[in-house]
Amino acid sequence: MTESVQLLGADPLHWPGWSQGSAVAIHPAVGMVPLDGAQWVVEAHMGPLSDKRERLRQLEGRGVQAVLTSSVMATLAAQNTWIRGNMHLVGFDPLLMAAAGRTQTVVGATDDDIAWLSSTWPDRTFIGAADAVGLVFTREILPIINEAVDFVARGLNPKDIDVAMKLGLRYPKGPWEWAETFGWSSVYWGLAALEDMFGPRFRPHPWIRQKVGSALGD
Repeated sequence: MTESVQLLGADPLHWPGWSQGSAVAIHPAVGMVPLDGAQWVVEAHMGPLSDKRERLRQLEGRGVQAVLTSSVMATLAAQNTWIRGNMHLVGFDPLLMAAAGRTQTVVGATDDDIAWLSSTWPDRTFIGAADAVGLVFTREILPIINEAVDFVARGLNPKDIDVAMKLGLRYPKGPWEWAETFGWSSVYWGLAALEDMFGPRFRPHPWIRQKVGSALGD
């Protein structure tokens, strides 16, 4: 089993979800760290695709053998066209990992990949999913957050919305709590990718765009 996992591109708000229940050390990094010849690296980027594309190419150039790569912003098939084919990619949902979900969806995983994931996070079950932008969890939770933002913009208290969702639907967290767990930048980029793929019903609410404007280079 891999002695440690090097985690690139993840929002610091996500780090506790990665470490929870892990059987190995998780080493988060904001930028690139010495990775030459690493067997497995996690690339959990939620942001501009140009940044993610460049990081994957750098990892391949440094001899990394396999990458667990976020496939929320772009499909695994698309990401495989960015590299030369000398690196094995497995897709996953970084927001579901940040939430420490007990059942995790992955794309393009072999039996050996599933065995590695299960030994690294023994408290979680890893199942295959179709290769689609947003996968399952993100495509479900981000529109709920977006709708909650609209209600807050109309004057509702976010805590009241969270309580209603937890009591009425038995959600472990309300939409505002989920958003603050993921970080508003991740919420924005996830919705933007879903809008690009599936249309305007996923368009980020203007409040979210304003909230993260500085992070988008405004």
